[in-house]
Amino acid sequence: MRRHVTLTLLVASGLSLLLALGGCDSLTSYNENPNQATSANPNNLLANAQRYMSGEVYAGTNMMRRSNVWAQYTTQNFYPSESRYSPVDYPWEGFYTRLTDLKTAKQIAKERPGTVQNQGNFQAVATIMQTWAFQILTDAYGDIPFNEALQQRGNQSPAYTAQADIYPALVDSLNTALGKINTGAAGPSGDLVNGGNMEMWQKFANGLKMRIALRGYELDANWGDLGGPGEIISNAVDPNVNGEPLTSNADNVYFQFGTSAVHRNSYYENREVDFRDDFDGSARFIGFMETNYGAADPRLDAYFEQTSNSGRPCADGSGEYEGFPFALKQGDAQATYSGNPPCAFSRPEAWFPNGPSGEGDSFSPMMYYDEVLLTKAWAANEGLISGTPEDLVGDAIEASVNFYGNQTDADISGSSSATQNYISQVQNDFDSDPEQVIGEQRYISFYMHNIQGWSTWRRFDFEGVLGAPEGGVAGGFDSYAPLRVPYPSSEANLNGENYTEAANKCSGNFQGSGSSEGGAQNEDEDCRVAWDVDGPPSANAYSAD
Repeated sequence: MRRHVTLTLLVASGLSLLLALGGCDSLTSYNENPNQATSANPNNLLANAQRYMSGEVYAGTNMMRRSNVWAQYTTQNFYPSESRYSPVDYPWEGFYTRLTDLKTAKQIAKERPGTVQNQGNFQAVATIMQTWAFQILTDAYGDIPFNEALQQRGNQSPAYTAQADIYPALVDSLNTALGKINTGAAGPSGDLVNGGNMEMWQKFANGLKMRIALRGYELDANWGDLGGPGEIISNAVDPNVNGEPLTSNADNVYFQFGTSAVHRNSYYENREVDFRDDFDGSARFIGFMETNYGAADPRLDAYFEQTSNSGRPCADGSGEYEGFPFALKQGDAQATYSGNPPCAFSRPEAWFPNGPSGEGDSFSPMMYYDEVLLTKAWAANEGLISGTPEDLVGDAIEASVNFYGNQTDADISGSSSATQNYISQVQNDFDSDPEQVIGEQRYISFYMHNIQGWSTWRRFDFEGVLGAPEGGVAGGFDSYAPLRVPYPSSEANLNGENYTEAANKCSGNFQGSGSSEGGAQNEDEDCRVAWDVDGPPSANAYSAD
């Protein structure tokens, strides 16, 4: 475990600054604001932001009732309305609050340099955290307050920046952060993610550049001096530029929750403290892992519990997995749930809520090594870097299997005959549709990784996995799967003019939204974020029943 500082560094949420927007063109600069607090400790603000942003995305609600069901990894088994897309929402105010905290931390560190161990390293870590968070926000919503964000009282009505402008700015900010890193000097004492290890932050920043470049490859953006996604990835993997991306599972980046009632994750609270049984593996995803390549994915044993005749907690040993039908109508879901024994369906493996100790100290993933390998496979297939794509896909599967084999109770390893047979089957399918295979493997590996799996499906448009809820959509939703998150209603009150302009873009003639009724209150569910150029593989949209 790399978390060398303790969760006692976390400050009370009252110290976090309330969302008030305004700001700058780059995350590495800020406008002077005489109203900004200058008394808080920047290390505490950093720790607080890391903890609470990780908790926002790895949560009983925002993961298990939002991002996981949008990717159709899991489904609700008794009260399925959120699995049927009622509602579709995601963190907004909480993210902007912590982004503001990070900006404040950077400003205080500059004004009071004695509060941090190394100025450049502190600024770099805070900026990389901001970049990670801003990408999640824009990937969920599309255009968001960015260029004018985070100034607090200096601008409480910020304009929304187009996603095509945000993506290059994120890479530019990562390059600036990389230029500040001194791997031979101390990192922030408040770093709860990498324990102040600046080599880890260097690798994470390069990995984020690769993630942004892959996702924005078809984005109609002005990349300027960055040269474009191909050059961004080439630079990120070149150790002679600014270090390397992740090179092994030892480099995996995550926030680890604590075990106290205050600091453990909320999915653990739901499942183990409240003893609720709300979520099972989706029959679609489990079936896909079992049969898609003609050999079962060995990660099934790490991702899901096996079925059994026992009561809760379910006892492994049957070797069988059974998913719950995805997003049934409530009556059908309750009849299916109540008409079967407690362990007839496979829940997510206990490691995901419980963590290594079994007491809630689970990992909130930020980036794992297998993602970097799969990005390299995609880039090699596109001719952007050297390498054999099929081999890189195989290496990625091995890395993922080894990670979960080491972390969970699953009896799996990358070198086993089962894993090697599975890799052979995946590689056999590669030549017929490389993009589909790479997309599918990224999707599988992003299980429980905030919105990354859902974003991967939107980016790669692979077929045969996601589909309409079996019970139909609920709440008037008008698409078979979410393609973006509508803006929160609070924006209409806090930032009405700019909100209306941005929302109207998704109720006019923009990527899938041409048939909308128009108006800010009628954001079309078919509207897509800017990098989602092609749209979903099926136009199977329909109205609620």
